[in-house]
Amino acid sequence: MPRELSLLSGGRRRAAVAAVVAAVAGLLALTPGAARADGALVSADPPAGAVLTTAPAEVTLDFGAGIDEGQSHAAVLDAGSRAVTDAEPTLAGSTRLRLPVRIGAAGDYTIAYHVTFTDGTTATGAHRFSVGTGVAPAPLDDAARRASTDAVATHGHGIDGFSAFLLVIDGAVLAVALALLWLRPRGGRPMSLRVDPQT
Repeated sequence: MPRELSLLSGGRRRAAVAAVVAAVAGLLALTPGAARADGALVSADPPAGAVLTTAPAEVTLDFGAGIDEGQSHAAVLDAGSRAVTDAEPTLAGSTRLRLPVRIGAAGDYTIAYHVTFTDGTTATGAHRFSVGTGVAPAPLDDAARRASTDAVATHGHGIDGFSAFLLVIDGAVLAVALALLWLRPRGGRPMSLRVDPQT
């Protein structure tokens, strides 16, 4: 391969790699981060490991940061992973979620939540309490915890209008940058998309 063509393909490769890195960095900047320590669960009613003689009418979760109600989800699940709630949680103050429950039988119940805070960070977790059994609930193993939190974390949220607009702009800028890098003059000669029959 002639030296000039080898240099051109190396330059194109570097430009493509730089464009991909820039695109990934832009997407990461738009992705909400992990929960900060100040957004963690502060308290819950019933608390983890509670042994209740009667079923509660609602569950409350208090967090250390302001909650985005529309992007936050919680559920109370029975031993068969069936929800004993009929509605999404509602805000009671800026940092507390309230969730009505309908528990009709004794057993262990799991509270699972996936909360998005007003600063875009998130928190996900789960804990158990028992009703009418007289003993502490069985501990959540990793698989049960993952299944419980997946039930509330895999909800579908559409991309909000502003984020969609930014993604479109990012894509357009990336496309223009790649086109300009591909077609810019090299060594004083304009690039051509035509194939030279002598090569």
